[in-house]
Amino acid sequence: MDTDSSDNSSSPSTPSTPQTFDRETLKKVTAGFKPGELIADRYEVQKMLGRGGMGMVYLVWDREMQQPVALKTLLPQYLSSSHAVKRFVREVAAARQLDHPCIVKVYDARQIGALLFYTMEYVDGVSLFKWIRKKGKLGLGSTVRILSLLCHALEHAHQFTVHRDISPDNVMVLRNGQVKLLDFGLAKLTNVQSAFTMIGVSLGKQDYMAPEQRLSAAGVDKRADIYSLGVLFYQLVSGELPKLNTRLTDLVPDLPKETDDFVEKAMAQSADERYQDAREFRLALAHIYKQATGISIPGTSEADLPEMKVQFSEPTPTPETTDYVPGGAKPRGIWSRLLHAFGRLNPFRRR
Repeated sequence: MDTDSSDNSSSPSTPSTPQTFDRETLKKVTAGFKPGELIADRYEVQKMLGRGGMGMVYLVWDREMQQPVALKTLLPQYLSSSHAVKRFVREVAAARQLDHPCIVKVYDARQIGALLFYTMEYVDGVSLFKWIRKKGKLGLGSTVRILSLLCHALEHAHQFTVHRDISPDNVMVLRNGQVKLLDFGLAKLTNVQSAFTMIGVSLGKQDYMAPEQRLSAAGVDKRADIYSLGVLFYQLVSGELPKLNTRLTDLVPDLPKETDDFVEKAMAQSADERYQDAREFRLALAHIYKQATGISIPGTSEADLPEMKVQFSEPTPTPETTDYVPGGAKPRGIWSRLLHAFGRLNPFRRR
């Protein structure tokens, strides 16, 4: 297949103008690369990690960085517009600025002939989608911990870009219970122009999209991600996606009555009526948690709000075995009291 003789890992490469691609390259991109094959004279394929409507993800060995990375290919139809490809590379370039423990690091994005791909940090974990499919739902404590960490990640990321694709597929749970958010920049590719609208976006993904994003992703701001967080909260706690005229407390009666107002605001049809940023959402989430457990999350009182931050210089807290149960035992430890541990959510904990 075509290779890139002028590799530059310091920044995403400028994509070439769309062209007529050879059949061998198109076959590899659509059918998949095999273990041992080399991509861009640099990435040795170890195995396929998954495939979806937009392309495939591989575990590869980066010969230059001497470490495993994940490589995500995009299907050839994304190359039909040079404007679309250039915009995608710009989005990945923005994602490369992100530096946060809960965000998967993006390294590079390139077009080589019919192959459009980007590389990112490889994380050994399980997607949140697989967990809710297996478990059905999570406890309130686990949900608060996950969303609190995602909020901290978004508080950082929203300085540079909007995710636009927050869903259980894009949240990974690592062996130590840490949370990683994937795929910054990719969602915008599907909405660059009308020909790209909803290409590769499954109907399930649309359940997490804000109303304004379903019309066009081009003009959405960070409040679209807030809508997605609201859907995720509803689903994680209840095991179901939001339904019209069904309050969350109808499905989970043990939740405090304020929860319905919290969900309604997070998922407001108008962006102006939602929580305006991830920090505001996180503080409201902390209030719900306090109402349910009686535990106040440090740093979220009115007096603490102006200077509230969470420092990530210390190792990320590992899961504990106790999850929130109304009237039951509560786990110990400052991070457990802050965000509540995953408990049974950790797939690697010994039973």
